Amino acid sequence: MNTFSKIRLIILFSLLCAFSFGQEMQRLTSSSGVSIEAIIIKVEGEKVYMRRSDGVFFQVSISIFDQASTDKVLNFNSAEKESELVPVNDSAPEISFEEVNKILGNPLFADYSLWDDDPSSVASRLRWPRESFTENSQSFRLYAPSSYKFASVRPYSAALYGGRSAITSASLVFANKGDCFASVGAGEEHFKEGEVTKDPKVLESWIERDEDLIIKKMESLLGKARRQNYGQGSAKRKVSRWDWSGHSFLLSVAAGDFVSLSVETIEHANARGKAKKVADMHIRRVHRANVEKRGNGDVVIGNIPMVDQGPKGYCVPATFERCMRYMEVPADMYLLAMVGSTGLGGGTHTPTLVESVQKEVWSAGRTFKPLKGHPSIKELIRFIDSGIPVLWGLHSTDQFNQIANQRTKARMGVDAVSWRKVIQKAAKEIKDYPKPHISEARHICIIHGYNKKTGEIAFTDSWGERYTERWVAVEEATYFSQNNCWVIEY
Repeated sequence: MNTFSKIRLIILFSLLCAFSFGQEMQRLTSSSGVSIEAIIIKVEGEKVYMRRSDGVFFQVSISIFDQASTDKVLNFNSAEKESELVPVNDSAPEISFEEVNKILGNPLFADYSLWDDDPSSVASRLRWPRESFTENSQSFRLYAPSSYKFASVRPYSAALYGGRSAITSASLVFANKGDCFASVGAGEEHFKEGEVTKDPKVLESWIERDEDLIIKKMESLLGKARRQNYGQGSAKRKVSRWDWSGHSFLLSVAAGDFVSLSVETIEHANARGKAKKVADMHIRRVHRANVEKRGNGDVVIGNIPMVDQGPKGYCVPATFERCMRYMEVPADMYLLAMVGSTGLGGGTHTPTLVESVQKEVWSAGRTFKPLKGHPSIKELIRFIDSGIPVLWGLHSTDQFNQIANQRTKARMGVDAVSWRKVIQKAAKEIKDYPKPHISEARHICIIHGYNKKTGEIAFTDSWGERYTERWVAVEEATYFSQNNCWVIEY
């Protein structure tokens, strides 16, 4: 070991010692007697930023704690600890972060730890646009052009995940059955047919090529990978793993489906990707707080993470991922597409995916159930007032999207009484609409709001932040519905 490396190792060790308090898991109890174990990240005024043992970051008000827990929080020295540090691999100082960035071909690292970086700063230097921003989480995703390379290979999707103040993971998906054979356009345009040859043998060769190139690039600096099991349930698979300075690079290959490279904490990799269950009691309180009641009668669930499916027909896995993550169930749309027998370019066999999701949801301590037909406004009120979104199967035709886009814009700033008259008139015109064909523009999105005064529902699509909230009349929603809905409950 050279002198510079020794000095660097001493500095890193000193930092770990200095920040050891911040790494301690604290048992905190609310004034109502509910307890949670978490690491305190920082304290800003009345806000306490914390991280659970499963890596999930969240924020609470100091006022919720009992006196003993309040004292713990107040005694926390936030100046000494901004985020959790991960133990450094003994060999890490021998390899600089500049060298790692060089083989990746991108400035992923600004120093020897990604885990204390602000997510927006990392996304900014990578030039990955924002995908989602909620009170407790944020993500960034790039659907890369052919000229973009990561570890010498083109990633079709490059995503960064984090809490409000620190990174939790990064995920890059290279050759895959969705993006490689995607339809033309994104958002509402994804229903159009592309002109890509959908040959499974071609995909297999692309996956093998990308796997070989990534392995060669990673081994050139970090040596031979070790193999381990990763994931759970139907998504369990073998991965190749390289460790460096508290980070695990995990290469996952699913024949005929995808090749991906993720960056995780050492702890998460050691746990083989298994997340700890989150108690219903905790998320019930959080979800009730997510329900926003507006002066015009709108009642809308906020803080549902966005997952942008991109130009491929992945509305089913992307939407299921959104709901699962909101309900504290780990999910990834590419893995869900795999278990849902999604075709090249998209098109998921929903019953197969539903069967798999049921198992994952149950194992995480939640329940998953279908609803009979299209839910009534009374049913929607029951779910949404509790902070529970509803997965909705519909026919997302051009006509439907035109109505939703125009209506959402037109209703802004109009009082509920006047707007109700507009909605009543629109409801009478439904009989003149052409009935969608059973296979036309089949789509899944999330119902996350209602207005009882005006007779409307709010929904959100997996098409990016522009589609976070749209509105249609209850009668219109029923008319364009496939009469298939599901909920993930406590």
